[in-house]
Amino acid sequence: MNPSRILVDGNCIVCDFEVSHYKRIAPKEFEIVDISAPGFDAAAYGLTSEAVNLHLHAIGPEGELHVGVDSFLHIWSRIPRYRFLKNLVGFPAIYPLARAGYAVFVRVRPWLPKKNRA
Repeated sequence: MNPSRILVDGNCIVCDFEVSHYKRIAPKEFEIVDISAPGFDAAAYGLTSEAVNLHLHAIGPEGELHVGVDSFLHIWSRIPRYRFLKNLVGFPAIYPLARAGYAVFVRVRPWLPKKNRA
C-alpha cells in the first residue's frame, strides 16, 4: 500500500514531535511533507498556503484529502495500536468535542515554541 502524506509545519515543535512519532512507529505508512520548508508549494497539492498553515492535512494513498481532526483519524487508522483512538474520537458523541479542542489548538499554535533553525 502506498504511504499517506502528512503536511505538517516542521517549524512547530508540537506538530513536528507528534508527526515524527507517527513516522517513527509506522515508517512505511507515511511520507512527511514539511510545509515550512523553503521549496514547499501548497498549490502542488491543490491547496492554499493559508489552508495548510491553519490545519493539519493528510493525503491518503488514493489521493483523498483529510483536514484537521479528520487528518488524525486517517493517521490513526493506519497505525494498528492507534485504531482504538480513531474509533474513540470518531464516535459521534466525541467527534464534535475533538473538533472543538482542535479549534482551540489552531488558535494557540502560532504562539507555541518554534524550532531554532540554523
